[in-house]
Amino acid sequence: MSPSPPAEVSKSSKGKRRQALSPQPEKIRYARAKFDAVVLVCTKCLKRQGLPKGTLRSVLKRAMKVRAGPSKDRHAKPRLVEVGCLGPCPKRAVAVATTASLARGRIALVDPAGDRQAILDALLPDFGPKATLTPPGGSVDTSPA
Repeated sequence: MSPSPPAEVSKSSKGKRRQALSPQPEKIRYARAKFDAVVLVCTKCLKRQGLPKGTLRSVLKRAMKVRAGPSKDRHAKPRLVEVGCLGPCPKRAVAVATTASLARGRIALVDPAGDRQAILDALLPDFGPKATLTPPGGSVDTSPA
């Protein structure tokens, strides 16, 4: 680590000496997030479609709540955020990005009049209740409990 630069000394108008402290880097702190994914919705695309701000966001939120099931079973949920322009400006569609699509370098172009569940399946394929996994070679118990 390199040594910090010496503090500068300056004189104030009253003749007292004061030292200007060199700026110390702030510590980065983390907080617990109550969401596990982020969905970005382009407000510019919504405006071009003639939809009021928050329309697609509320439609997707309602569809996610229905798909997730009762609130006590939900652990974390995606956060829907309306942002400025995401880049592509499609005709008759809205640009939407998720953490998974951005990791692949892709932005989804969604028809706002389309089926809510189909849109949700395309955007968040892993969201929702998970099926029970059986180990390889394990038997599947189909008998009623």
